[in-house]
Amino acid sequence: MSTNPDRLAALEEERRFLLRSLADLEREREAGDVDVDDYRTLRDGYTVRAASVLRSIDDGRSSAPNVPSGNWRRRLVAALVVAALAGGLGWFVARSSGQRLAGQELSGLDPRDEIQVLLAQARANSLDDPAQAAAIYAEVVDRDPDHVEAVAYLGWTTALTARLTSDSQVAADLLLEAVTHLSRATELDPSYPEPFCFLGIVEYRFLGEAEVALPNVEKCLAGRPPADVRDLIEPLLAQIKADLPEG
Repeated sequence: MSTNPDRLAALEEERRFLLRSLADLEREREAGDVDVDDYRTLRDGYTVRAASVLRSIDDGRSSAPNVPSGNWRRRLVAALVVAALAGGLGWFVARSSGQRLAGQELSGLDPRDEIQVLLAQARANSLDDPAQAAAIYAEVVDRDPDHVEAVAYLGWTTALTARLTSDSQVAADLLLEAVTHLSRATELDPSYPEPFCFLGIVEYRFLGEAEVALPNVEKCLAGRPPADVRDLIEPLLAQIKADLPEG
């Protein structure tokens, strides 16, 4: 099945947004504006998501038919939509939903388009406001319980929310919830490497469970993730193995 040209344009704009975010994060690290643990957490999330987007773009380009030149306007609109969403709640969502309140339906859209709009909102908020992103991913999961990307990123943004939570009991409960979502995502599609990557990161960096994290990191790499993710996860695997007792 070929990728919709508007969807492909939106992915390309998201790719640019994520790569800019990675560059900004590096500048903040060099300036000393972000601590090492937060830097690693944010870098891991940006890199895994960017690699996933790049893979989707490659798949879409390989399957897309020749696109008539008249579609450039639709591509431009799609790019503007994602750019607006990256800065907050975009004008497209406002026009589509008519000041939609939580729990209300997005009107005038195909249900599949509604999910794409929600995913775009969630991706735009995933690192600046992970709690908001988690709430949006949860709405996608309510609509489509087997949407593996939504389940995986619900787990990841829930884990990020836990890291930002000062109440230790609430943070522990959120981490348990995150692991539950990520584990379910691995069951929904064992060939999808991202949830295995996220599980390994959460179990090792957040929970300090090197032995538990090891098989998930290995499965992440066995799933042949894109090169950017592999370059990120291979050093993590080496750290985990170094922390484990020999034999």
